[in-house]
Amino acid sequence: MEGSFEAERFLTSMGKGRTVALLMSGGVDSTVAALLLQKSGWRVVGLTLCIPGLDGRPVETGESAAQAASRLGIPHKIIRDEGFFAKRVAEPFLRSYREGRTPNPCADCNRFIKFGLLPDAAEDWMGEPVPVASGHYAQVLQTPSGPRLACASDPTQDQSYFLCDLRKETLRRLIFPLGALTKQEVRGLAKEKGLDMAEKTDSMEVCFLRGQDYRSFLGEDRPGDILDEKGRFLGRHHGLSRYTVGQRKGLGLSLPTPLYVLKLDVPSNSLIIGPREFALTHRVCAECPNILAPEFLAGWHRRRFAGKVRSYASLASCRIERLERDELVVTFDEPQFAPAAGQRLVLYHDGILVVSGVIV
Repeated sequence: MEGSFEAERFLTSMGKGRTVALLMSGGVDSTVAALLLQKSGWRVVGLTLCIPGLDGRPVETGESAAQAASRLGIPHKIIRDEGFFAKRVAEPFLRSYREGRTPNPCADCNRFIKFGLLPDAAEDWMGEPVPVASGHYAQVLQTPSGPRLACASDPTQDQSYFLCDLRKETLRRLIFPLGALTKQEVRGLAKEKGLDMAEKTDSMEVCFLRGQDYRSFLGEDRPGDILDEKGRFLGRHHGLSRYTVGQRKGLGLSLPTPLYVLKLDVPSNSLIIGPREFALTHRVCAECPNILAPEFLAGWHRRRFAGKVRSYASLASCRIERLERDELVVTFDEPQFAPAAGQRLVLYHDGILVVSGVIV
């Protein structure tokens, strides 16, 4: 496995007996990350957050991670801070839906929990700052301008989009052992070691939901009017929190042509729908720009970037129209489908994540 060889060679050059705190879930990705780190000479210690569900009961107890750590001979610690997780991830998740936005809880969790709370917990445990590793498919490249967050080698697994909110200074401590590997290679390594999670299907749901319906935790969610793009009445919706921009199914209407959610009008409690072409836009506005590679923003009005407005979208050519302290406005060459408020606008240059913002 060529990717595996390159990953091991890089990790070996960094390790040499140093301690690294690995964020462990008990799944195949973090477990293979542990194997690669150990093979490269690192002393690995594992950390897992006990994740509360929206009802306060734990949906992640850390038991699977503890079992994986025990099998690999890794010291392991379970961190419990339900209040902080609720404040930084679960409550903003619910608040976004109440405000007619589409939340991105993974981005919030990565910034405040996985690469915020847990590194601090590792430092308390070890008595000093230590590097932090995880099973994310992304890369940290060492450049003349400093460490930079970059896409994984396998574009089908790349998770850099969800890491876009990390602080620039955090990158100095991060290691992503799987960044140069494909998922097939990772599963192959797990299978070689006889790990029972080698073929386990990846979960695609929000980790703290685990079968819970978030809508039951939103409180009052009043029915209202469904209107077309010209304001004509088409029917009634069951509460705006049930919908997101770009949604086509589940509208509860029998229509001759497919219509999509264009807007959640919270003040009037109206759901605006229309043909797909009305959900397309060249111009995307975002707030709270997070700059991770400022060297690529010199003369930004003359540069072209590759951007995306949702995690599974393809990268698309674009240019920055405006970049200020609180605002990022981007114009795409080709229209983008249904950018949803609350999701992230992320720009790359040569595979390096340059800047991101929260879509408004």
